[in-house]
Amino acid sequence: MVVYVKVALHLERYGGASMTTAPGVDGTTTGGAIALGVLKRQVTLIPLVGLIYFSVSGGPYGLENAISSSGPGMAMVLIIVVPIIFAIPCALMNAELGSAIPLEGGYYYWVKVALGSFWAFVEGLSSWFTSFLDTALYPVLFVDYLATWFPGVARGQHVAFSAFNGDFSLDLHWVITLAFMIPLAYLNARGAKVVGETSTVLTVVILAPFVVLTGLGMWKLLTEPAINPLHPFVLHGQSTFGAFSAGLAVVIWNYVGFDSITTASAEIDRPKRNYPLALAICIPLIVVSYLLPMLASLASGLHHHDPSLWTDGDFALAGQLLGGTWLKGCIVVGAMFAQIGLFSSLLMSGSRIPAVLAADRYLPSALARTSPRYGTPVVAIVVSCIMFAIFCALDFITLLDADIVLSVGGLLLEFVAFLVLRAKYPQMDRPFRVPGGWFGAILITLLPVAVAAAMLWSTLQNEAGAFWIGAIGFALAALLYLPANRWIKAGGPDAVVDIGTVDLGPGVDVAMVLENRHDDRVRPTTATTEV
Repeated sequence: MVVYVKVALHLERYGGASMTTAPGVDGTTTGGAIALGVLKRQVTLIPLVGLIYFSVSGGPYGLENAISSSGPGMAMVLIIVVPIIFAIPCALMNAELGSAIPLEGGYYYWVKVALGSFWAFVEGLSSWFTSFLDTALYPVLFVDYLATWFPGVARGQHVAFSAFNGDFSLDLHWVITLAFMIPLAYLNARGAKVVGETSTVLTVVILAPFVVLTGLGMWKLLTEPAINPLHPFVLHGQSTFGAFSAGLAVVIWNYVGFDSITTASAEIDRPKRNYPLALAICIPLIVVSYLLPMLASLASGLHHHDPSLWTDGDFALAGQLLGGTWLKGCIVVGAMFAQIGLFSSLLMSGSRIPAVLAADRYLPSALARTSPRYGTPVVAIVVSCIMFAIFCALDFITLLDADIVLSVGGLLLEFVAFLVLRAKYPQMDRPFRVPGGWFGAILITLLPVAVAAAMLWSTLQNEAGAFWIGAIGFALAALLYLPANRWIKAGGPDAVVDIGTVDLGPGVDVAMVLENRHDDRVRPTTATTEV
């Protein structure tokens, strides 16, 4: 059952006409404002867990590089420590804001309520830019895995068009990435419920081979006590601090994304309860799904004499040593299914951002068009996939490193919004509240901000080109606000949203806050509720 609140705001004293905020359908206009459509709260707890799992993790694939960067022992330490200093604080912040402001667009509206339209625009557009680099990676990886069995589909084979010395190629590899995206775009058009249920199934599929790998590795540790999987603790010639720093970015990247699903908050059933609960389930699930397979893989003896040789795909080789070729094959197939889950979940969450920006009239209104049948932002889904298709044709490894800067910039804005909302609206209804008052709020902010600053500094020192590309992307999002506000929005009203789910405290008018009016005290309203 979906409840919508129709509020007629009497704005004459503020120099405006009366406006009705009520949900429309199909991205149409209501009283001059754009509505994203009737969104059903259909994502229940278990599918929500699956969506968050794939938004953050998608399995331990890629963590092999933590071993080659830091050494076996330090890699295990990082998997345990990073959740404490980064993932858990981020999840706590997300749980508070996601349950307090469960609006479609998620973190876009957190920043908008706290800091206003400009910073919300920067947060939203930079996030969409990030998805071009990040989400486009998964179709490429899927075909790269496929190429291990069918070399003819590898990048650079059967080229129809190439430019920039091969950095942009339309080849068979690219065609298959398109074939990968089309059915998943259709799946997304069917709605968040279908994507969530698919993610739940895929979570089981990709973890099953690692359960077997873990069992075999633990048995080997029990039956061969002379094995020390944590030796050497760090790589030869590394200091303890140097080893910790070397693998930090790799491990952190595997704990980023707890905020992604909040962009579909209007589609989550009982978000004030289920979102914090799903986070509480996901964090230990992710930690365990990293820790145990890595420990088991180290027990296999792979690269025991030179841990710096560990690289992407070596979990499959460890599986072959422990269980045979069949287990290696299962882990590789699991990696392919992981790319499906990652792309599908991130397409779902990422497509809501251009849709809400368009509903607020900062992007062309066509991007806010929704399916009459499913209520999903079909145009934003299609346009996002077109952008991904362009990046899939690029050799964009350097650009991929740039999304660290974009992602960290967005995360920092969310933490600023978190603290500003604590100060500005102390009586806001927070179904989940970070414990410890201001001490707790500042503590969970300082830890990930310090880690984020270290990541930015490391990127600047080691990947200066990627750092400046990311910085330019973030600056571009800021610079585009003025033309978007002047020529696309052109004084038009903000989007229609279900403000009945948000309570900023006694005497605070949520609608006026969303319109960035300085006087947000409650004014005379008429309200009706449609069930």
